[in-house]
Amino acid sequence: MMKRGAMVLAGLLLAACGGNVRTVEAVQYDLGSLGGHWAGSRIPIAAVEVQASSWLSGPAMHFRLAYAEPLRRQSYAESRWAAPPAELLERFLKRRIVFGQPDFSGTGCRLQLVLDELEQRFDGPQSSQQVLEVRALLTGSRGGETVSRRAFLIQKPTLTATAGGGVAATRDAVQALADDLGAWLDEAGREKPAIVERCRI
Repeated sequence: MMKRGAMVLAGLLLAACGGNVRTVEAVQYDLGSLGGHWAGSRIPIAAVEVQASSWLSGPAMHFRLAYAEPLRRQSYAESRWAAPPAELLERFLKRRIVFGQPDFSGTGCRLQLVLDELEQRFDGPQSSQQVLEVRALLTGSRGGETVSRRAFLIQKPTLTATAGGGVAATRDAVQALADDLGAWLDEAGREKPAIVERCRI
């Protein structure tokens, strides 16, 4: 009888301890309300689509200690993106590029992006930068044919060597990407007027 009572007491103690266990929820980040406006280009854009490499398909926030373990990709345990990075990037670029066109008619070429890299790269224990690598394809309004393509590499320093610092630097990198995309499309439209006409069909 005493043995059974001891077992019951042990169970109650375990339950009490279990009730005090705290689970730490990861802090979620997004890009916030990004400013800026679409400078416009001669090429009308009907849609923006962003895909990502497999290692960027989830909400993990990646970093790399390039000074110590350059071949090891790591992720923050208590910080993550509110959605996969490709989804956050696509949402922003749609607002900036598609709906930011002053004479948007719903027709135009398609801008397809592949997110190859997004990581906070540490060059030292207190020094890091956010690295954003994207490949962009401009395809015809009816799909299939590639009209133009370009790769973009953007690096922005972080003010603090923390996850929050990486998020702020990502905002800067995304803003710079939008500006670079605009400059690329504007250049393509000037150098090859036929692209403009093809995207208007």
